[in-house]
Amino acid sequence: MREFDHNGLLLAEYQGKLFEKSEEMQCSSPIFIRRFLHSDLLKSLDNSSSISLDINEGVQSILEQFGDSSYGKEKYSKSALFWMGYMYRYIAYTRELSTSYIMKLFDHKQMNAVYYSYHTQDPEWCIKSLLDINGLSEEIFDKNSRLKNIIKEKGTY
Repeated sequence: MREFDHNGLLLAEYQGKLFEKSEEMQCSSPIFIRRFLHSDLLKSLDNSSSISLDINEGVQSILEQFGDSSYGKEKYSKSALFWMGYMYRYIAYTRELSTSYIMKLFDHKQMNAVYYSYHTQDPEWCIKSLLDINGLSEEIFDKNSRLKNIIKEKGTY
C-alpha cells in the first residue's frame, strides 16, 4: 500500500474536480463515467504520467476522444461527482491498482447511493465500509491474492 502523499492528493483533487465538471456536459453522469473509464486520460492518471492538471483540458480530452451527446438523463449532484472521482483516485493511488478495477468493485451507482452517508468520513473508513457491504476484504486489493489462495489450496508453500 502506498502512502497518500502530496502527489496523491493533487491527483485525487484533480479527478474529483474533473468528475464535478462533467456535470456541465450534455451526457448523463453514468455516460461520462463510462467514457472516463475508457479514456486515454484515465490511462495517464493510472500510470502517473506527466499530465496537465487543468480541468478544462481534461474534459476537452474526453470530448475529443468520445464527443458529447445528450444521451442519458441521470445527473448526479456536483458534490457526489467530486467525492466519487476523489475516492476512485484515492483507492487506486493508495492500493496501486487500476481505476477500472476499483470501479468494477465499487460501481458508480453504489458510490452515488452511499455518498450522503460516506462523504464526510475518512477515506480509509469508506474503503472498509465499502468492502464490508460488498462482502469483500482488503485482500481483494492484493495483486497476488489469487496466487496465494491457489498455493494454500494445493498445500504447497
